[in-house]
Amino acid sequence: MGCIESKKMIENVSGGDIKTVYHVDDVLGEKTGGANETEVKCELRVDNASNLAERIKLDRQINKNNKFKTKYDPRITAKYDIKALIGTGTFSKVVRVENKQTKQPYAIKIIESKEGREAFEAELAILRRVKCCYIIQLVEVFESVDKIYMVMELATGGDLFDKILSRGPFSEKETVKVLKMVLEGVKYLHNLGITHRDLKPDNLLYYHPGNDSRLMITDFGLAHTRKSADDVLMSTICGTPEYIAPEMVARRRYTNAVDLWAVGVISYILLRGDFPFFDADRIRLYKKILKGKYALSDEVWEEVSESGRDFVRQVLEVDPHLRMTAVEALRHQWILAHQSPRATQSQSPGGSWSRRSSSSHSSRSARSATSLRTVRRRVKPQELERLNQSFHPSISHPIHHPSYMS
Repeated sequence: MGCIESKKMIENVSGGDIKTVYHVDDVLGEKTGGANETEVKCELRVDNASNLAERIKLDRQINKNNKFKTKYDPRITAKYDIKALIGTGTFSKVVRVENKQTKQPYAIKIIESKEGREAFEAELAILRRVKCCYIIQLVEVFESVDKIYMVMELATGGDLFDKILSRGPFSEKETVKVLKMVLEGVKYLHNLGITHRDLKPDNLLYYHPGNDSRLMITDFGLAHTRKSADDVLMSTICGTPEYIAPEMVARRRYTNAVDLWAVGVISYILLRGDFPFFDADRIRLYKKILKGKYALSDEVWEEVSESGRDFVRQVLEVDPHLRMTAVEALRHQWILAHQSPRATQSQSPGGSWSRRSSSSHSSRSARSATSLRTVRRRVKPQELERLNQSFHPSISHPIHHPSYMS
C-alpha cells in the first residue's frame, strides 16, 4: 500500500505534473474585473415543494446560495461548471465543480484576500510538491489580481471523524486498514521534510463512499517544510488541543514526531471511540497530555489484542525519542499481522456504539467530540504559557519535563 498512482486518481492529470499556474490577467490581456468576470448565481424554486418540510429545506438552501453569489474568473467558468458551495473558511471558499469536457468532479478552493494568500502560500507550496495517493492532490492553479483558485481532487466519502461518530469504534482489522493509509501518507511527507502538525480524523477524507475507498490527508495550513537536512527542529505552537504532543505542550522545540503522537490519538479514538486525553478545561487537558496517562484497561480494551495495545503505547509515548517513527509503525507486528490475506476479522469492538454508551466518560467525550465540529479549535500559546507558569511561577522558560531530559 505504498504511495503509488491509484487507478482512481484524477484522469486528466498526466505525467504526475501539476499544470503551470495560469495568470488570468495575462490570458485576457487586461486586468480581470467588472464585465470580464462572470457572475454565477444559484437559484431554487419552492413552488413545487410538496409539503412544508420540503419548503423549509428549499428556503434554507436558497438562503445559503444567496450568500454565495460571487464572481468567477472567465477562465474558470470556461473550463468548469460551478455546482455548489461545499465549505467556507476565514479567507477562503470551497466549491464543487465539474470539468465541462471530461465531466470529472473537482473541488476548487478560492482564496480571496491578501491575508488569505499569505496564509495559503505554505499550503500551496507543499501541495505542488506531493504526489501520493494518500494525500489530497492539487490539479492546477489559476491566479488573478484578487483571487487564487486551487483546483483539487474532490473527496466525496466524508471524513473519518464523521464515520467514527456514525458507526462507533472500529475493529482492529478496520483500524489497521485506516492506519496503514495514514502512516503511508505520513511517511511520504516526512521523507520530503514535511511535518503536517494538525493530523486528526477531521483532516482525513475518504475519496468515495465505498468500503474500498482510500483515505487522503488534507489541510496543510499548519504544515512545516524542512529547509535543510539539519533543519529538523520546530518551535511554533499550533494544532488542535486534543491532538498535540507533550513536547509541544511543554513549549520545547520539537520534531516530526508530533505527527506520530497524533496518529496515536487517532488510533485510540478508532479502537475506543473516545479521546485518550479529554477535559473541557484546556489547562487540565494539557496537564493530562504532559503526564501521558490514559486508560487501556477497561472492558473495551480487554477485547483489543495485546499487540494492538502495544502499538498504541508506542505511538502515545511521551518521550519523542522513544516514540515510533512512521516507518517503524508500519513494521509493527500488529500492522503486519492484519495486512495478511489470511488475517481474520478481529473480535474487538467495531460498529456497536451503543455497547460503549454505558460509559459516562465515553458518552461525555462523544458529545464533546461532536462539538469540535462546530468550533474551529486551535491551540493558544498563551494557554501553554499559563500552564508553564503554574509549574514554575518564578521563571519564564519552558517546562522541563523529566521524560525529555537527555
